[in-house]
Amino acid sequence: MTRVRGMYIKPDEHVFIAGRTGSGKTWLAKKYLAGYENVFCLDIKGTLKWDDVPKDELTIITHVKDLEKVNTPKCIYKPDPAEMELDFYDEFFKFIYNRGNTICWIDECMSVTPNAQRIPFYYKAIMTRGRELGVAAWSLTQRPSGINLLPISEATHIMAFDLNLPQDRKRIADLTGAFEFLDKPGRFNFWYYNVKNEHAVLARLKGE
Repeated sequence: MTRVRGMYIKPDEHVFIAGRTGSGKTWLAKKYLAGYENVFCLDIKGTLKWDDVPKDELTIITHVKDLEKVNTPKCIYKPDPAEMELDFYDEFFKFIYNRGNTICWIDECMSVTPNAQRIPFYYKAIMTRGRELGVAAWSLTQRPSGINLLPISEATHIMAFDLNLPQDRKRIADLTGAFEFLDKPGRFNFWYYNVKNEHAVLARLKGE
């Protein structure tokens, strides 16, 4: 598992992870979140496998209406093609916001915030008011420059693997003031930034 001094993440803290396909961002989220209770994941690509979680602790659903039936500590919502729309995603966020004491994991928030101006109402509510309810978001993406700024600006912990486009690296650097993000960390490495600190530090995945 990845070890970074000071990288203790409370269940009510927002996390942002960026990286190109295959860089390790989903692997990191799976390993870290396996140790938490009450984690609900929005897997729009429908490809997520969470082998680190016992089968009796994980429910997989394809319809947002079935969220009410979930009685396991972890859930993956893999939307049916008919539900791959922002209204259904927002119903997912609304359920988590009202549920409280839950971590909301969005495996690719580019699909949820398709441009810098748009963000579902309850995703915004989680980012801006969720901590009061014990609700946190783990937002993952390949393209930081193309999404709404809230998943980055409201995050307490930010991790960035290799990002090929300079504008993606610059977006994170501009929002944090940690200009280490302008450089690629290298394969299986990532920059880790905590808002309590001035600079990002270099970390490496282990045990993959």
